[in-house]
Amino acid sequence: MVASGVCAMIVSSNELQMLVLKACRGVGVPMGQAQEVAVALAESPQALGALLPHLALPMKSAKFDFSDGLTVQDAALLRDFSACADAAALGVKPVRLCGLAACDLAHALARSRGLSIAAEGADVVFTEQEAVRLQVSRGAVVPEIWQQVASFAALTYVPETDASRLAGAGAGLSDND
Repeated sequence: MVASGVCAMIVSSNELQMLVLKACRGVGVPMGQAQEVAVALAESPQALGALLPHLALPMKSAKFDFSDGLTVQDAALLRDFSACADAAALGVKPVRLCGLAACDLAHALARSRGLSIAAEGADVVFTEQEAVRLQVSRGAVVPEIWQQVASFAALTYVPETDASRLAGAGAGLSDND
């Protein structure tokens, strides 16, 4: 849901998936994880605003500790959530992402995997399996948020230069089709 009084634009789940995929790739999220984030947000478009802070965070190396379940320090939600979801789905308990607050994006990622999460202080902890998955074909998004995510997607574009056009990029120097 978009807050009342806010003008929303309606986008298809495919449009949303492709924009989110490009935005994640633009900041260096690996393809598999970027696809997972894109699918989750297509199912929960209201969580798009929660994606922005995660796109702006630098990716640092996470530390995985398997001594008691799975605990991940310095996790990047966009990159490390899927490994934790895999562990939780396989029955590893507890699975904890330390220092990541449970936000709409984390809930959308969990719901997309058929899992649920809870906040424990500043940590995200996987709880139980959740049967309900959303299927959405269209979603309402705030245009300003859409534009901000699009600016991260633009990081995937190749800069336009005369040399790239001479090498065959785009329509070249003359477009006579």
